[in-house]
Amino acid sequence: MCLFFVCDSKSFASQNTPQFPTTKKGVVIIMSIFNNKKIKQLVAFFMLAVMLVPFTACGDGDKDNSTDSTGEASNVTSEAESAKELIPNEKAAAVWDSTWADEINGFANASTIYGFDFYKNRQLSNDDAKDLAEDDYKYIFFGENNSRVVNLTDGYAITLPTTEFTTDYSLSALRSRYYGDNFALTITKENKSPYGNTPEGWNIYLTEWVIRYIDSIDFLGANNLRRIRKKQELTDMIEGYTVIIYNMEFQLPTSYEYQNYDIAIVRKDDEYVEFYLFVMKSTERQYEKLDEILKSFTELDEVGVAKNDETPFELKIPEYWNDETKAYFDKLQNQTNVSWGAFSASMPDDKDGTYNMRRNQIIADQARLEATFDYNFDILPTYTALKWGDTLFDFPSGLASELAGGNGFNGKPVLQFTYQFTTLNNTNLYGYNPMFDIACGKYDEQFNKIAQQIKEYDKPVLFRLNNEMNSDWTSYAGILSLLDPDVFVLTWQRLYDIFREEGVDNCIWIFNPIAKSCPFSSWGEYLCYMPGVDYMQLLGLTSYEMNNNTSVESFKDMYTYVYEKNTPYFENYSWIISEFGCGSGGEVYYDWGQGKYFEKQLGRNETLQANWVKEMFKYFNNNQTNENAFCKNIKAAIWFSVNDYVDLDGESRIVNFLKLDSSLTKTLEEFRKGLNPEE
Repeated sequence: MCLFFVCDSKSFASQNTPQFPTTKKGVVIIMSIFNNKKIKQLVAFFMLAVMLVPFTACGDGDKDNSTDSTGEASNVTSEAESAKELIPNEKAAAVWDSTWADEINGFANASTIYGFDFYKNRQLSNDDAKDLAEDDYKYIFFGENNSRVVNLTDGYAITLPTTEFTTDYSLSALRSRYYGDNFALTITKENKSPYGNTPEGWNIYLTEWVIRYIDSIDFLGANNLRRIRKKQELTDMIEGYTVIIYNMEFQLPTSYEYQNYDIAIVRKDDEYVEFYLFVMKSTERQYEKLDEILKSFTELDEVGVAKNDETPFELKIPEYWNDETKAYFDKLQNQTNVSWGAFSASMPDDKDGTYNMRRNQIIADQARLEATFDYNFDILPTYTALKWGDTLFDFPSGLASELAGGNGFNGKPVLQFTYQFTTLNNTNLYGYNPMFDIACGKYDEQFNKIAQQIKEYDKPVLFRLNNEMNSDWTSYAGILSLLDPDVFVLTWQRLYDIFREEGVDNCIWIFNPIAKSCPFSSWGEYLCYMPGVDYMQLLGLTSYEMNNNTSVESFKDMYTYVYEKNTPYFENYSWIISEFGCGSGGEVYYDWGQGKYFEKQLGRNETLQANWVKEMFKYFNNNQTNENAFCKNIKAAIWFSVNDYVDLDGESRIVNFLKLDSSLTKTLEEFRKGLNPEE
């Protein structure tokens, strides 16, 4: 007698999930049984057991495959292999377009497609995949061993050399991500260069904002990285395109998961603004994988609109906060006025040789401004780097207790502590960058120490970690981490977890990007650095008006932009302008068209600065009205009262006069009136 057990994957397929489709081969099990009583009893028992096995193990998603009834390897594999069958997917055939074909990798036509996923607005969808409108559309077609990804909204198709991977389309307007067992691939479509659609403009953008560090032998050498293949600049890999490829790995093994980074820039000939950026990080050397993916690249006409998930992030107020911190945060959230502070100098730690000098400077500057404004500051800001050279910096316990020590109710200023992962105060960016060492735990002992010191300080701390990360002037910026903002997220979460382990219960964590991301890009936009809702409680804002022209951008225009950019994601959060200012001119200015600084003495444009401050208070002091709603979430503001410098031809020059010195009588008067609106 012969028994046939057939698993029908169409009837019993399990539902797709946003994770990844698993490849399962169709199996027909044939058993020949001799006709005797005992064996018949065994067969009957075996049939009953098979029927009790859940059929959901038979298939996955729309891929028409089958497996044996247990979902495990059968002891009749040789017979099963000869009987396996892959069935073309009907849904895929209904939408397949010949322009998406990749014959070399097995996607000649719809008959070679055995599974299909349709993503609509970032989620797997069962809607009609042919009915396209102004939405976000992505297709994934599964062959026997490869997958053809068609990103309609970004206008490209690629083939991945696997059928088992996860996708991340949560920031679809910025990037698409694919995770395999030993690699993570991020693809972005870039088109934000301000330098013009010319070869000269492309060269400025490319060398300044894409390859500045990955192309530098000095940078690679200082950071334990080496090229495993010469830089490739190819015009024959993809017809009609120039492809630039960098392949790097860590020279010495580290505990960082991804030892290899392979980065490619794909630009169409005669196009100098738009290009595609591929960043693949891997656990092992496999740059050939990215080569094959690049060879499969096809540019398509864009369909639909790429969209991020704009569901507002949930505000999670930590239960572990101490009572003073909870009370201060509650006060900050519910107040309708704006708390104020001004930065003039950083507090040194207790062992620093400049302790007394800087203490006296902070005291003098704060006293002068408070007397001039007739206002006692609510917040006292300071900055601390990880270290300078070989000297690690601690939390400034002494001066924090003496000069701050506020809790929002005791008449003392609350401390805003900005901690930065830099070893040279964000200078000499071609030198050592501590980010990968931090990710590997090299500085955990120092972080434990900082955590213990902050816990001992006990009062609430506005803890701002690595501000302006979406930039090209900070050590922890993504451009200095192999174009990978994940490194920022990983190090942020590591420090946060250490603070939790040490029992720190008085830190309110501020995520503080710069208002306009620089490099102008999708890969480096601020949402790519978001550490997660479990790791932050306040949104920090920073937008400066340099006042280097005959007209200035108004406070309302600047912070309306910030409001509109952040509200879809952070409307549940209170916001703090952790540093900002309007300058009164500078000694040099930056020309965006040429991508460099020029010397031009513009003088002190105090009248423009004073009018900017006057308008600012007009909106701050009535921030709950409809007209002023753009700043309704802003609960505090810190003026950066220090001039902004740039190194030009080996000489430090002032880009922006921000310091509120005694000569700015008009500006200081507008501050006094704005801080005392009831006069």
